[in-house]
Amino acid sequence: MVDGHNALTGAPWYPAQVGDRLLVTYEETEQDPRWTETYEVAEEAGGRVLRPVGHTAPDDSLAGWFAGPPELHGGDPFETPWMEAGPDHLTVTRGGDVVHQGRHALSRPDDAPPRLTTAAGADGAVGWAVVQERGFTPAELDSLQHKIIARAQELVRGDQE
Repeated sequence: MVDGHNALTGAPWYPAQVGDRLLVTYEETEQDPRWTETYEVAEEAGGRVLRPVGHTAPDDSLAGWFAGPPELHGGDPFETPWMEAGPDHLTVTRGGDVVHQGRHALSRPDDAPPRLTTAAGADGAVGWAVVQERGFTPAELDSLQHKIIARAQELVRGDQE
């Protein structure tokens, strides 16, 4: 816990400022899809608090656990999510810029609605497609990059034979 606290308090963007946004990413389980919840740091009479802004949870009762004042009186609003969800599942934005993105955290809510667009098929035919845009965590992007490189190496080896 001491290491976690030191990592938080040693971050260049610490402490939380009014207007900061905190996005918590919850990984997919057998029961629930991956979902996110967003909080904003606000000033109240007792100090800074986290106010829920929105969520993509499949059930409203899952979201909002970090809302309100910090657990420790006079503490920073990011302390509990940092220790409970873990820094790898958090994204902190300040003034619209990402100042912290955990390895398993999305940089924005994963809630874009599906949209209709045109697409070209492998045979050159053009038609309609429904696209569901989705964010990727840094860990997912690393995995995708490794798969692309491995596939490219397979194709190159196949051409050399």
